[in-house]
Amino acid sequence: MSSSMEISERLSELFKLASDELFRHDTVQKTWIPLIDSQVNLLEKNGNRSSDWSKVRISPETELYSVSDCRFEGNVRLALLSLKNGNTVLIPQLRNSMLQDVEIQPGCRIVSVNKLQNLRIHEGVTIENCGRVTYSPGSMCGLGADLELGVETGERKVRSFPFLDTDLAGELSGGDRQRENLAEYHLHLDGFLKKQKSRIVGIIERGSRILDTPVVEDCFVGVNVSIANACAVRNSTLLGGENEASTVSDGALVRDSILKWNAVVDSMAIVERSIVGEASTVEKHGKLTASFLGPNSVLAEGEITSSLAGPFTSAHHQSLLIAARWPEGKGNIGYGANIGSNHTSRLPDQEIRPGEGMFFGLSCSIKFPSDFSRAPFSIIATGITTLPQRVEFPFSLICEPFMRVSDIPTAFNQIMPAWVLSDNLFAMFRNEEKYSSRNRAKHWKGSTEVFRPDIIEMLIDAEKRLSGIDGGELYTEKDIPGLGKNFLTEEHRKKALETYRFHIKYYALSGLQNETDPELISVFKRDILDREFPEKTVDEMLDILTNMRKKVEESVHLSKEKDFLRGNRIITDYAAVRNQDND
Repeated sequence: MSSSMEISERLSELFKLASDELFRHDTVQKTWIPLIDSQVNLLEKNGNRSSDWSKVRISPETELYSVSDCRFEGNVRLALLSLKNGNTVLIPQLRNSMLQDVEIQPGCRIVSVNKLQNLRIHEGVTIENCGRVTYSPGSMCGLGADLELGVETGERKVRSFPFLDTDLAGELSGGDRQRENLAEYHLHLDGFLKKQKSRIVGIIERGSRILDTPVVEDCFVGVNVSIANACAVRNSTLLGGENEASTVSDGALVRDSILKWNAVVDSMAIVERSIVGEASTVEKHGKLTASFLGPNSVLAEGEITSSLAGPFTSAHHQSLLIAARWPEGKGNIGYGANIGSNHTSRLPDQEIRPGEGMFFGLSCSIKFPSDFSRAPFSIIATGITTLPQRVEFPFSLICEPFMRVSDIPTAFNQIMPAWVLSDNLFAMFRNEEKYSSRNRAKHWKGSTEVFRPDIIEMLIDAEKRLSGIDGGELYTEKDIPGLGKNFLTEEHRKKALETYRFHIKYYALSGLQNETDPELISVFKRDILDREFPEKTVDEMLDILTNMRKKVEESVHLSKEKDFLRGNRIITDYAAVRNQDND
């Protein structure tokens, strides 16, 4: 949790960056001169018309031969010059379009646009075969829209802002300092929105392309942004840049939203009152509503509503995520997963707090309220229904019971803490590699590591709660806090205890080899080593690490091999089309 000073410093930095990005062209000045009679005659000869040619001004170097069949109304400013872009020369063209109160910079191609209004169009922009591309003075461009980050009825509401990140959104939507953080955020945001409201012309930044789209209205369009064959883009901010521009295409609809750098909305997806994070995609009829989809994430076909879904969230198939506060992200939502029982027949005011890296299996149904925030990288098995609960055991598997017990409610599931570490370790190492290799977000500063201090602290806490048990056959929440509405067998308690202890030690010992000087390893790792190996020298601990690493390698191999062996038993040509050595 950040301190008040840290929050204030972060907000000051973020709002300065946003101001530099969105308002840098608001004071652009150029020399404009009126048309002379011969220029008006040339324009009219080429099919152009205006109710008042005196309001049309040009730059001194402008050539008007490329202007044909256009109508000019209000204050129109034209700087129609060729523009060199790398090895390409962009020749301006203005044809078959209606312009009202518009400024056009060099290298632009404007063809067959029904209406351009209240816009400053920067160098090298192409707008072609479009209906209305307009801006109303004072439009908010999606800024300040209410994001319902965790509760559909608005109790965790955060107003949108282009440089808002998922970590900050998590602190603004919950936690002990939520009210103080929100108050500080609103001080900055209100000033920023006031500046936006004073804007009288819309901005289409250099290099952007708007093609074959009927409506683009009240938007900020950043550098090199692409809008092509979209259904409509309304009241939104689309950030761009060199090799990091956002895109809206192929029947997609975007309203009251913010698209960060390299964000993509396409294939008839719908984004409303939301933020699409850096390098994230909403596609294939996916629906994102009143939510923040974090960086490097994918929403395809399914629906995310009133949620904060952090980095690397994946929902590739029909599924529902609603009223989730999940700033850590890195999770996977399987086909048919129903994470959405936020309605109790009274109000849709229930919520869920998934843990980092959680995997929700096919057709599972998660009842609200639920809190898995201290059960990161856990798996909810295929087809099960979970009761409202709080689970606090990392790397767990929650599945259908292997057996039915008379003293256990039939709605309870079975939990195996640490199962992902003991039986599916390959997935964790693959996840780390996947997060690192698939990270396309240049502005996101989060970690791609699975094993880090805050996760290990949860393992230490879980290990303590599993220890010191007198013995028994079955355990529930009454016996061991954090089990939720599940039961635990003695066999799996012992195995989990052993697994947690192993990985706590392994994490600390790895610091001895990973650091250039073993004496300079982190205080956190040193505390674990002092507690677990009080009498051991560094060389002795390195020997222990060598043996543990062999066990880890063997566990990774076995967890990977299980799928291969099972597939080979069932599918005749399974081995023939697969290389077992590939991930």
